[in-house]
Amino acid sequence: MKQIVFLFAFSLLFAASLPAQNFYDGLALYNEEQFEEAAEIFSSLDDDRAILFAGKSFIALADYSKANIYLNTAAESIDDSIREEALYSLALSHFGLKNYAPALQHLYRVIESDNRAGLRQDARRFYSDILNYLSEEERFETLKKLDNSAIRYDLVNRSRSYLQPEKFVHLVEELKLMTTSESTLQRIENELAVSSPIQTFVHEFPEAPIGKVYNVGIILPVFDANDPDFTIPRNLYFGMLIAADEFNSRNTDQKVQLYFKNSHENPDSTAKAFSELILTNNIHAAIGPLFSDPAIKMAAIAEEYQVPMLAPLANADELNVGLTYTFQLNPTFETHGIMMARYAVETLGLSDIAIMIEENDPGRPSALAFREEVQRLGASISYFIEENFAAIGYDLSDFTEVFTTDEQLADSLNYRRSEAIYAPFTGQASTTMMNLLMTDLESRRNNLIILGTESWESAPVTEFQQQFFEIFYSQAFDPSPENDGYQFFSEDYENRFGHQPDRFATIGYDAASFLFQSLETAGNPVYTTRALRTLPPFQGISMKIDFNGNSVNQHVFINPLTERAKHSPAEEQTDY
Repeated sequence: MKQIVFLFAFSLLFAASLPAQNFYDGLALYNEEQFEEAAEIFSSLDDDRAILFAGKSFIALADYSKANIYLNTAAESIDDSIREEALYSLALSHFGLKNYAPALQHLYRVIESDNRAGLRQDARRFYSDILNYLSEEERFETLKKLDNSAIRYDLVNRSRSYLQPEKFVHLVEELKLMTTSESTLQRIENELAVSSPIQTFVHEFPEAPIGKVYNVGIILPVFDANDPDFTIPRNLYFGMLIAADEFNSRNTDQKVQLYFKNSHENPDSTAKAFSELILTNNIHAAIGPLFSDPAIKMAAIAEEYQVPMLAPLANADELNVGLTYTFQLNPTFETHGIMMARYAVETLGLSDIAIMIEENDPGRPSALAFREEVQRLGASISYFIEENFAAIGYDLSDFTEVFTTDEQLADSLNYRRSEAIYAPFTGQASTTMMNLLMTDLESRRNNLIILGTESWESAPVTEFQQQFFEIFYSQAFDPSPENDGYQFFSEDYENRFGHQPDRFATIGYDAASFLFQSLETAGNPVYTTRALRTLPPFQGISMKIDFNGNSVNQHVFINPLTERAKHSPAEEQTDY
């Protein structure tokens, strides 16, 4: 957290002449936010002023352990102003290290001092901010580490609005066990040990102190400029930069700081990059990586250190199983299947639907989830066709025979009626499968509705098929150039980076914007996972994000592919 107290610094300009002209050079660099250079000058000098500002410079660099070395020395100064500002700065540093008990104790010393320069008022505000900020677990831990009975009382008293009644009662009991003074015990009984009907729980999330900086790691691979995938992570990151700048420009109380690490595509190097960011930069959350395999490795680190990660593109179904701190923006195949099933039954009004999928196709989880959700909604699956079509040269005719429009033939062979077919083809053979399915249905003069996943966006649809079939497909990301937010973003992006944003730039922007909003809502990063799961649906410029209590985005767009589908009455609702 960068809370800089300038009043004392400016007063030094009028102090008695001292030999360290270099001190003023350091002060100029400090005020220009060139903290590394300032720290180098201050740490080379041997007077209380320089020692204080060396500590303050290291705070600005988020090197809190090094800051404490200098600030502890400055806190022993015989100069009241230097000593008290050192105490305040120590509170900032310990807060950055999550050492809340010493932070509160240093602030309490400043509050109890005779300081008249405004620092005491700042200390009162920061003291109050910390008491509002602590998580439930941190309140119990901090209470045990405090040795000042007045601060203990303030901590418990302030917890009334941040803990459920039974937890608050437990905290009061902990305070009583630590109290030996009869008068203080009586005060606790009279003012804190109230019955639960009087107790009210007010705040779902704690409040962040003014000036709180959220450290966000960005973990993406850096490709060679000649690599066809070069622009994907670059544009994702550019979108995140714009989101960070927008957040910081409109927020005076909280800021975000981005820390980038190259994941080098390798799962192990991705995990290592994540660990280094956690240990070195004290990040509160991370965005990345690109692909599912590195994401699975990174997810293990997220669980170990309890730092939430937001995967922007990875969509493996196994990535989210049993994990608390891993969140997927790109809906899984299973989610696509569930949402398309709801669209088919609730919006299109279908009651008999067939499913076709290639054996071992990655889209198979979509097919299975679609079948289960359709049946849960009371509709029927007429056929579930799963075959190794590659082994038979992708000849679908024996399987599409059940979709004949010859009613006598259908009756004689007991073919079940189908109103639509769900065909979530993916992979290299998807284009072939889509083309053959449409050709077979067309030859049988059967224009049943076709439903699919994102691969259908590039299906080879003929002019006749545009009018013959209603084809709908699910999609995770759908940037709209007509969106006012998109227009503003696009102009800003092109002005800054010299080229127009692509889909990945908008995904990076939306992912970062949503994460920043979640951190701001959480107040204390401990509650970021709760905020991510419970925030109302977030409408970005390329996606809608709605975890709805889950760790996978539950929203997909249902898009019409053909002209006939675009003129369907169902097109009034394509947002699931």
